[in-house]
Amino acid sequence: MIVMVKSSKSNKLNSNILFNVITYLFFIVLIVQLLVTYCYTNTKLFSIMAFIRNTTFVIFIYLFIKTKQIIYLALPFLIEFIVQLSKYYGYHLEKYMATEYLYSDYFKNVVDKNYIYSNFSEGIYDEIFGINTKDHSPENLKIVLNWTKDVYENAYKTKKPVIKGLNGKIFENMYDIKKYGEIEKFKKICEICKVNKNMKVLEIGFGHCDFMDYLKNNYGINTVGVSISKEQVILAESKGYTAYHLDMWNITDEIGKFDLILQCGNLEYLRCTHEPNDKYDKYFNIIQKVLNANGKFFITCLHFSSDYMNKYTLYDWFRIYILLYGNDGGYPSGKNTLSQSAIKSKLKNVYQEERTNDYFIHDIFFMSTYGFTKKENNHLNIIGILDAIVKTFADPYYIYSYLAYSPTKDYYWLPWLWQFVPHQRGDWFGQYVSLEYILFQNIE
Repeated sequence: MIVMVKSSKSNKLNSNILFNVITYLFFIVLIVQLLVTYCYTNTKLFSIMAFIRNTTFVIFIYLFIKTKQIIYLALPFLIEFIVQLSKYYGYHLEKYMATEYLYSDYFKNVVDKNYIYSNFSEGIYDEIFGINTKDHSPENLKIVLNWTKDVYENAYKTKKPVIKGLNGKIFENMYDIKKYGEIEKFKKICEICKVNKNMKVLEIGFGHCDFMDYLKNNYGINTVGVSISKEQVILAESKGYTAYHLDMWNITDEIGKFDLILQCGNLEYLRCTHEPNDKYDKYFNIIQKVLNANGKFFITCLHFSSDYMNKYTLYDWFRIYILLYGNDGGYPSGKNTLSQSAIKSKLKNVYQEERTNDYFIHDIFFMSTYGFTKKENNHLNIIGILDAIVKTFADPYYIYSYLAYSPTKDYYWLPWLWQFVPHQRGDWFGQYVSLEYILFQNIE
């Protein structure tokens, strides 16, 4: 009987100690996360998801150390699996958290290391390298595949920024190539939209103001900007532009009404994974309300090929996983999805053109640049990895963003490039996504 009493007291004491220790760990994790979030990141958004992950990992590791029961090591991974599975099926605890950290911290860090990476995403390269970028036939895709593979691997092998086109032309200045592609893109968009100096223009997701600068220098237009990135808004305001720190869902006519709205390369963040397609309906309704009569809405947007999923291998799914959690959002499926939603809000598709190969080539140059850039001028080193790990304490998916956009010598590994690289799957040969240039017009 005495033994039983002692055992009971001992259990009670252990429970009290355990409660106290867990309480201490809870507050320690909270303090560390607050310090990392508000003292070490630009975004400075506190993540509940990160706090759940950080707390469960620390507490269950402690319980494993004390009890030596392996089940405690499995529990945080089980919780993580449930949370991420919920996100995959459309239940999102924190929308756009990864997006904000991606643009305010990750890409800002990349550009701060070397300005050549600024706005290095889309471009147009009609025939300059001896390649017809508008031809998306399997025969031409094989030519594009072989040439881009040579460009990429040569950068890591020779460590020199030399590109040889299929037409024999030699290009040795990557910055000039980058600017050429961007300027050609800007020219093409202005031609499609019939831009003139009297237009009132809004750009949603303006990056480092490259297009805004182009419109100001060539048309005298002072574009208004909207961005989810506070750092980008600060940059735009420093250049004299009017800019608003908003996500696209919070746009109203309080910021004005416009003749032209531009949204290049970020409409993909609109609808998160497995959210219903009526999200597009709601968004186009927002856009229509800030357009003047006959106003235009121009987008560049990636679309999944309509028959893509049955082509995936396990290796493909792994790279999708990295892309999915390193970025918020998701692509519309099929080339007509957005047009079908837009017309419900009186926005008619008046122009559409595929530009996937141009985007692919531009990103090959971006990733190849890492091959001949000194490590101290990019983030692909031990310091960069440690930085990503520390910031993952603030943003639970920061390490995924790092992996999604960090190249290796393996041409086929990189998750971001994977979607553009032509793949052979049985008798099917093609790209999993297409980049569409689309112009809508307000017909109400």
